[in-house]
Amino acid sequence: LLGRVLGKAVVSTQSTGEIGNLQSLEELWLSGNLLTSLPKSLGDLKKLRSLWVNYNQLHGVPATLEFCDSLEGIYCHGNQIEFLSTALCRIKNLKYLGAGRNNIKFLPQNLGDSQNLKELWLNDNKIRELPESLFALKDLRTLWLSANQLTELDKRIGCLVRLRQLSLSNNRLSNLPNQLSKCTELRVLQLDYNKLVVLPRSLNSLHYLEELWLNGNHVKEIPEGLYMISNMRKPL
Repeated sequence: LLGRVLGKAVVSTQSTGEIGNLQSLEELWLSGNLLTSLPKSLGDLKKLRSLWVNYNQLHGVPATLEFCDSLEGIYCHGNQIEFLSTALCRIKNLKYLGAGRNNIKFLPQNLGDSQNLKELWLNDNKIRELPESLFALKDLRTLWLSANQLTELDKRIGCLVRLRQLSLSNNRLSNLPNQLSKCTELRVLQLDYNKLVVLPRSLNSLHYLEELWLNGNHVKEIPEGLYMISNMRKPL
């Protein structure tokens, strides 16, 4: 068991230096510690499938993680990360990336290289714009961008046709592109606490929508068809 999973312990950066020697390690849990950095030797863990380093004091994750051929999930919420390395986008099997509650302002321009990415959590950062390549993530199911500094939503959002959960709460959006209606598999759409005044009638085509959050906007009229979406369970 110790060769496969390293449990949570109160550790510091100095005590993780030899972790690259654990060649059979599949899951690494280091959340809630005092880490300010991670060793480059993590890239030697060829069997590592998930890395949990939430709520430390990290300023980044090592670029050598791109050599972890089996890595599917990186969870680094609640740190002091200001940018994500372009190397992370070259992890060929990466499916889950959680980097909420950091200080991220910009996303890597090659984000679209992460073609297997299914869930991307970037809430509570300082992101002002999204890179064009993000909209090439054809298999993305969850995109969490709440509590950032977005002022507009790119019309290419409609390219994410497999998206099921989209959170844009607590941003600075004043309008929505009609192309959002092309995300026909959406189940959850969170738009609360923005500056929206008008909702596009094209949202009526989101027939699988179960939750629509519109609290704290400036909306004066709800498109009539939204009330007729049969799956809706969250009141407007």
